[in-house]
Amino acid sequence: MNTYYKFKFYINGRHSVTFGTNKSNIHPHTWEVVLIMKTKLDEEVNFTIFEKKLEEYFSNYEGKYLNELDEFIDINPTMENMGKILCEDIKALVDDEVLILKKIEISENPMRTYIIETI
Repeated sequence: MNTYYKFKFYINGRHSVTFGTNKSNIHPHTWEVVLIMKTKLDEEVNFTIFEKKLEEYFSNYEGKYLNELDEFIDINPTMENMGKILCEDIKALVDDEVLILKKIEISENPMRTYIIETI
């Protein structure tokens, strides 16, 4: 039997995106980030430290204009690019002897979600 944990976090921020010669106005989003985690243990896991690490990480984006952040200086801060950056950073932050990031979902609205499976 495979079992997983699902965690939800929210990031409030703003961005503008450019497609070809069209640049959008600066606009806000509340991005929902869903993490699907697998545990290597057969026992319950204390998630307090893990959750604090992630809340601290997400605070780097909270309330920011993403286009001004180093991560997005050379790339469009689209939902897809955000997902890829978050995925790599979160894998490095939490993958250890106890937890493994299996999937990340990022939504910029209730109708649009980008999903990355890590394995």
